[in-house]
Amino acid sequence: MKINNVELEDLDIYDVEELERFETALEYFKDNVKDMDKFEKASEYMRYNCELIFNMFNDIFGEGTDKKIFGDKTNLIVCIKAVDELVTYVNENRSKQDKELLKITNKYTSRQRK
Repeated sequence: MKINNVELEDLDIYDVEELERFETALEYFKDNVKDMDKFEKASEYMRYNCELIFNMFNDIFGEGTDKKIFGDKTNLIVCIKAVDELVTYVNENRSKQDKELLKITNKYTSRQRK
């Protein structure tokens, strides 16, 4: 998987541990993201939300992933795009894998009576 043009190990959404890490990190991000009006300065707002995203990637892929993806930059647009790339990847792969899973399970669970 590529995030911000950086190759990361693919996230296996059918591995329970990996999916739980993803779900927990994304939920924490959603619960803690703050609006601009909560801060006196735009820079504080951007830094806070970028750090949430850095932590999210570290929680999912391991410590130091934020540095691989973002380097030393703290750019909110780049951070938000990275989250979008991650969520899009997961949703697209879930859709593909759900179809494959359904195909396999239907093979063994459909009634074959005549």
